[in-house]
Amino acid sequence: MAVKLIRCPSCGEEIEITDLYEGVEIQCSLCNSIMVYQEGKLLLLDTNEEFDLDELESVEEEEEFEDYDEFE
Repeated sequence: MAVKLIRCPSCGEEIEITDLYEGVEIQCSLCNSIMVYQEGKLLLLDTNEEFDLDELESVEEEEEFEDYDEFE
């Protein structure tokens, strides 16, 4: 079970985070970027940029359906 589902800040690939603890390394399977979780943020090692998990969180778009009365 995934703890969080995020998008890679480098390529946008969806990454499933199963363990989230201080110092864990997360690697993107598409572009091989490595991120380290520290002090509540993800540090992208390629550029030393820091990202909040909320910024990278992958939100599945919910489809909206309208109710139609086909039969009256």
